[in-house]
Amino acid sequence: MTVTGYKNLTQWLLEQAEIDPQAKIDRHNTLLLVDCHKHFSDSNCRSLLIDQHRGVVGSPKETKRLLNEWLEQQMFGLIWQRSVQKSITKKERVESLAIVHGNSMFVPVKGATQHSTSWVAMHNLASKIYYLPNKPAIQLNFKMANASILSLEMSANCNFFRRQYEIAQKMMLQQWQIWRSAAAELKVEEDSLLFKSCLAEVDRLEYIHPREIFNLYQRELWECYIKGSWDDRCSPKEFEKNQKDVKRRYDYF
Repeated sequence: MTVTGYKNLTQWLLEQAEIDPQAKIDRHNTLLLVDCHKHFSDSNCRSLLIDQHRGVVGSPKETKRLLNEWLEQQMFGLIWQRSVQKSITKKERVESLAIVHGNSMFVPVKGATQHSTSWVAMHNLASKIYYLPNKPAIQLNFKMANASILSLEMSANCNFFRRQYEIAQKMMLQQWQIWRSAAAELKVEEDSLLFKSCLAEVDRLEYIHPREIFNLYQRELWECYIKGSWDDRCSPKEFEKNQKDVKRRYDYF
């Protein structure tokens, strides 16, 4: 199936959509996030998720909120994404952010990502991106669950999209290098006497998700900064308030 023309595309998708207030991004099945909150301001649908199995799903949440919710479930959040992109672009401010987490890659189609925009799940494409000649648009091909190909022509700032895609590719390679270095640095030899002693003498090891550990690490950094900048006698209630303010300002789109 082929659908062309952005306004027609958005209208067509909305007509096909099944509204689901609980809809969320699925790394394996979400193919495309389409921002439609400006096109249909009187609708309860603010974004559209193209799903490999469910087809078109409408959500009352904007695309940036859906991505925030997805990132909250991942090991590395938005602060990590910004840090990696800044290391690549050598810029102090990130206005348009690509999202890369392991094999997942979401690239914005246009505009500053502090606002809602449309996103392509690059890891779920069935072919390369086609930049249409003499047209501010890209062609996207996705493989659906029934093995059919969904081909969409979507309006895009092509130069912007190329730059963001290039940055996202570098981010993926950078994360791969970090992971290799960390794996080598933190490698534990399972045959060592020390490791066997740990296994024998520790009664029970409670599994802690790495995301929880990174959250605690962030909290330590915030606590050091807040107490150092304000007062060592900063009450737990004041600390929680300041921490929430920092998170609201910097850990969300």
